[in-house]
Amino acid sequence: MNKRDFLTLALGLPALTACASYAKPRTDRDLRGWGFIVYHELAPGAQDKYGVKGTTDTGKSIFGNARLNERNSAVSAYGGSRYQSFPKWVRVTWREGDFVLDMRGGWKGGTIVGDYTVPVLERIPEELFTYVRAQRGRAIRLKFRIHDDGVLFGWDVEDHGKDFKGPLRNVMAGGDW
Repeated sequence: MNKRDFLTLALGLPALTACASYAKPRTDRDLRGWGFIVYHELAPGAQDKYGVKGTTDTGKSIFGNARLNERNSAVSAYGGSRYQSFPKWVRVTWREGDFVLDMRGGWKGGTIVGDYTVPVLERIPEELFTYVRAQRGRAIRLKFRIHDDGVLFGWDVEDHGKDFKGPLRNVMAGGDW
């Protein structure tokens, strides 16, 4: 390898590394710093659910309801920080019987009657991460629809437009509904 080829390679490597950062996160380190939005709702026609909780693979509670019914869906936003990780999966549970709020924001007591682990990261296409990284004002929205016999999962991108100008749009939707 001559000196010119070596310099070209040495100067090109940082550019390749920068391109790699736009790809889908794969390691625990890559997963940190990704903000996301969570939307959860009860499916139309489903029975009310009690003691509902959504917990990520890192143990972070991302949604919860003492009672979830058709009128109290919710949206939560989680900003990207170096301590927060994009979820690989989310465990969704609900209960029956006597349960109370525990000191960590979850539920204790009663009987867990719904227990579903929803794969998240592996289902979201790489193009979604690339699209979100390409411009400010975009965030991945994770959507959970709770049925009597399971949990449907979907995703899209909330796009506020360049520099948060323009109307909010939901684009690149995918998933179970």
